[in-house]
Amino acid sequence: MTLAEEIYQRVQHLPEDKAAEVLDFIGDLEITMNRRLSIPKKRRPILEWLKPIHVSSWDDTIDLSREAMYDDDGC
Repeated sequence: MTLAEEIYQRVQHLPEDKAAEVLDFIGDLEITMNRRLSIPKKRRPILEWLKPIHVSSWDDTIDLSREAMYDDDGC
């Protein structure tokens, strides 16, 4: 039995409203698949995408301790 045949057999035993939900779900899957096919495959590499953030220019001298981040009263 193929996958499509198994789906057909199982849907036949569902109540009408649940079978309609399955059909709606299949429609949603088809829409999603068509959207993915329309998205261009060429994407920028992540490092190129991060360049404007200047990650490499991070200043390692910043004191990230709790004492440096908060006032003396702990707020």
